[in-house]
Amino acid sequence: MSRVRVPGPLAGRDFRLLYTSTVVSGLGDWLDQVALLVLVTTVWHGGAGGLALVVAASMLPLLATPFLAVLVDRRQSRRVLILTDLVQAGLTLGLVVAPGVYWAAGLVLVRSALGSVGGLAGQIQLRVSVPPDRVQASTVLLQTAMQSVKILGPALGGLLVAFMSPRAVFAANACTFLVGVITARALRSTSSPSPNADLHYFKELGEGFQHVFGSRLLRSLLFVMCSLMFVVFLYDSMAALIVPALGMGTSYIGYMVSAVGLGGVAGSLLMGRFAARLRPFLTMAGSVLAIGCIIAVIGFTIVRDIRIDSAVWLCVIFLLGIASAGILVTFPSVVHSETPVELTGRVWALMNSVPAVLNVLAPVLAAALVAWIGLGSLLLLAGAALLLTAAAVAVRLGGVPPTAPPSGADHGAGRAEEPKTGAAPLNSGAPHRETRAPCVNDAGSSTEEITMADKIDKLAEAGFSLTDATDAQQAVLKSLTEDEVNVLLSVKSRVEAAGSDVEGHSLSDPSGGYLW
Repeated sequence: MSRVRVPGPLAGRDFRLLYTSTVVSGLGDWLDQVALLVLVTTVWHGGAGGLALVVAASMLPLLATPFLAVLVDRRQSRRVLILTDLVQAGLTLGLVVAPGVYWAAGLVLVRSALGSVGGLAGQIQLRVSVPPDRVQASTVLLQTAMQSVKILGPALGGLLVAFMSPRAVFAANACTFLVGVITARALRSTSSPSPNADLHYFKELGEGFQHVFGSRLLRSLLFVMCSLMFVVFLYDSMAALIVPALGMGTSYIGYMVSAVGLGGVAGSLLMGRFAARLRPFLTMAGSVLAIGCIIAVIGFTIVRDIRIDSAVWLCVIFLLGIASAGILVTFPSVVHSETPVELTGRVWALMNSVPAVLNVLAPVLAAALVAWIGLGSLLLLAGAALLLTAAAVAVRLGGVPPTAPPSGADHGAGRAEEPKTGAAPLNSGAPHRETRAPCVNDAGSSTEEITMADKIDKLAEAGFSLTDATDAQQAVLKSLTEDEVNVLLSVKSRVEAAGSDVEGHSLSDPSGGYLW
């Protein structure tokens, strides 16, 4: 009897383990969240103050994540996953016997910090568990799974709380962390400890900041995500007011969450099919445009007091979920494609924590704007801001090519389970710890690899026009080594220096005239 062949990244043993751990952990987090809210409000009668304290305790560690990321990059990802899941299991069991809101908030604060550290280790483990040409597909799979859990988790959590005590649900969530420990111990591949671990802490911390702000693509992506997430949280924090304003009962809040989750699953599946051929920032701009139009329509409906059937609104929110997938998949794909493995923890932490700071401020501003201009006007303002963001991203960054794997990347069913010695391909995610691994070209000369953003920036600053290049030509440019880029720049400089004698020849060159 022939064995069933598993397609895509799931064919790799380590990614299957990582995928299983992520799904189980995500489901447990939703169970935990429902149980914690019930415990605070109905058992301890903590009221709005208790809820605010617990939410703040879960959010504050995000601000410290960039400073913890240095310690994560210094350790093997597998060991970090095992340790953080093990301690989180103990802290979750502590919630079973917590006597009140303040004890629970303290446990949630520490557990959230460890969860952030584990999340960074998970991103590093992703890079070493799959071949470079499957990082994007793996990201899509994980995003689809998390959107699916978003649908199932709250419903299952409510069901368990109805038949069990909230404290029993905490015990069930502790078991999900133990599943993470078991799967992490079974991993064969892991990142190597940083060779710079003996450097000063702040110097290593600065490397992450330098990489993000030294890369045009990452710098632009960070700015876009800050703007985008701030606007999104303006209206998202007012969801409890938007649903009744549309003429629906409060029970539809849960239905809306499920509709967004279903749309996210559908959108992630679509992205998985076409993402490799799409320009990342152009895709993001299209997603933001669609979201902006939907939010503006909802705002207009509230301002004009137009009544529409609830089923129609569920369909609209489903479309909102589909549109959001273009952002949720594009963001990690660009971050991974532009970041060496040894900087993954620090870069990923910075790219996520800076927008999180703004997310804390957005609900406060939203409440003030609702009191000043009204809920419908707030949504119209947010929709207009999203449309302007979409236009700016499309104009300034729409020409960035797809985040395809480097030329010559392995497209086979998987990779060797154990780390290999020698040079790794550009942005490969291979388990080496050198920022830019030296390699040897066909002529035998030593070269140094640089990221796609570095190459694009160098070429653009020298006056090369990349907007008319085909995808195949851009793929060739992405595979160039630094020596090859410098030779190209030198040739251009010498041609320009020759003046009118030769400056017109490149225009008739069908193989590379677009560069000039």
